[in-house]
Amino acid sequence: MKGAKLKPLSIEELAASWGIDYQVFKIKKELVDTVRKHCAENKISQRKLAALVPGLSQDRVSKIFSGQVGHMTIDKLIEILSALKYSVAIKTKAA
Repeated sequence: MKGAKLKPLSIEELAASWGIDYQVFKIKKELVDTVRKHCAENKISQRKLAALVPGLSQDRVSKIFSGQVGHMTIDKLIEILSALKYSVAIKTKAA
């Protein structure tokens, strides 16, 4: 439809459209945002970040930098943050 406006999706709607759990998506997004922010502030290139973590390729880092969280596990994101000298705490509470 020409001239039709697209409604932006909420994070919950986006996660549902990708077929992943919202809470998992939210945790991954927060971890990725931290990685991206740290690398930007410390001028760490994609190649340098990949070299810090065994088994991490520059291609996967590129996906992290572009905000693609679906392919990355929480474990791997925590491993990346550990290499950047971060500790990660995940809190739980009843819904």
